[in-house]
Amino acid sequence: EADVFIHNLRPGLPDKLGIGPKPMRERFPRLVYADIGAFGHLGPMRTRPGYELLVQAFGGPMSITGEADGTPVRCGPSINDLGSGMWAAIGILGALVQRARSGDGCLVQTSLFETAISWTSIAASTFMASGTPPRREGSKHPSVVPYGAFQTADGTLIIGAGSDRLFQKLSEVMGHPEWASDPRFATNRDRVLSRDALEALLNTVLRSRSRAEWTEMLESAGVPCASLQTIPEVLVHEQTEALGMVHEVPDTRDVRLVALPLSFDGVRPAARLPSPELGMAAGFSRRSG
Repeated sequence: EADVFIHNLRPGLPDKLGIGPKPMRERFPRLVYADIGAFGHLGPMRTRPGYELLVQAFGGPMSITGEADGTPVRCGPSINDLGSGMWAAIGILGALVQRARSGDGCLVQTSLFETAISWTSIAASTFMASGTPPRREGSKHPSVVPYGAFQTADGTLIIGAGSDRLFQKLSEVMGHPEWASDPRFATNRDRVLSRDALEALLNTVLRSRSRAEWTEMLESAGVPCASLQTIPEVLVHEQTEALGMVHEVPDTRDVRLVALPLSFDGVRPAARLPSPELGMAAGFSRRSG
């Protein structure tokens, strides 16, 4: 009765178990079969297993993550694990639409490696167009200044003055309207070339007030900015609460989870089932067997 079969087993194992795509689709022609692998279904590495950290390194994301003068670092969230699941879900939805038209199932394939390469698409496209290898920029933007993390009196503030108009507003809030007409900073191209000088000036001024003070002043002027929050701070923020992004699991004491980042007709799906009791899965397996 299933419409979709999904697995992320080690390459070759589904065929040994008799659940590879060929026998499954021969038996169930309308089945949408989704295979999430490590390095893809073609090429010399198709049989290799892989994990998030390995693929972040081998697929390119780590090479552009971290401070310019530091070592490459792992991206905090498991972007390839999560991203491969998302691409699989998107592919499955497309295959189901195709099946509704043709009556035939489909084999959907994606992998951590393919996902990793897709995340680097902007950096890769820039390299293919210019020949200049991408580099690590930390929180900075390679072609927009000022755009990144700055230190205030009590913490880090992200500022994104991504146009000449916004930079003029930023200069006024900083108490230095003359910066906007300074030949070193007059255009974004000028600011990119004079990044170090401008960022030094900004950090000096920004350290004179708190994050909250600067945030209020910048937002009033229409300059995009955001405090760098910790996970505990995010979870209790009023915006998180207003969106209902943290919910309690029904009939399960003291268990809260991050909700799905989706709403349908303005309603966010909630957890419907309580957490399973200890041993419940084992009992289900025995009954099923």
